[in-house]
Amino acid sequence: MFKHCAVLVLLVQLIDRSTAVVRFENLKYELNKDYMHGNIFIKSQNDKYSFGADVELAKKIEGSVIVTPHLQHLIKGEYHTMVNIDLDTCKVDPVMSENPIVRTIAKESTKFINFSLMCPYNPGRYLLNDFTLDSESPLLKLIPNGKYKMQLKATHHPTPDATPTMLFEYSIDFELFAATS
Repeated sequence: MFKHCAVLVLLVQLIDRSTAVVRFENLKYELNKDYMHGNIFIKSQNDKYSFGADVELAKKIEGSVIVTPHLQHLIKGEYHTMVNIDLDTCKVDPVMSENPIVRTIAKESTKFINFSLMCPYNPGRYLLNDFTLDSESPLLKLIPNGKYKMQLKATHHPTPDATPTMLFEYSIDFELFAATS
C-alpha cells in the first residue's frame, strides 16, 4: 500500500548549487482510497529536485483534520526531534503556526499549490506543481545541514466523538548539505 514518493512539505530544488543540495531516499506514502487517489512524486534532473503531487479528493473533508509533522535531525548517530506537533488545519492556518519551521514550510508551499492549506477540503483535483526552494529561502536558515527523517500524517475527525480516520501518511529520509563548487 505504500508507494515511493516524497513528503509534501520538504521536497526541495535548489537553484544555486553552491548554496545547498538535498538528496532523498526511502520515500513512501499511503493514501486512504476511500477519500483520495493519485500520485506523489519527485523529479530529479541534473541534481536538482522538485516535488509534485496530483491527487483527486473524492469527498468533502470537514470537522477536524489533524496534520502531524514529525521532523528528526541525525546528530552524532542519534535522531533528535525538531518538530512533532498536531495541527488542526480546520482551526489554525499552517501559515500562522507558532512553530517557525511549520510556518516557513507552509508559506513556501503556497507558491506551488492550487488549494488552501485550511479545511474544509472539497472534492476535486489537488496539485502541487514542482515545489522548489531557491537559495534565498528562509527555510534554509532554520534547518542546518545534515541527515533527516520526516514523517507526515493527516487524520480526519468528522465530529469530536468520531473515531479518527487516516487520510494519508508519508515519510522520507533526506540529506541537506553544502554543495561543492
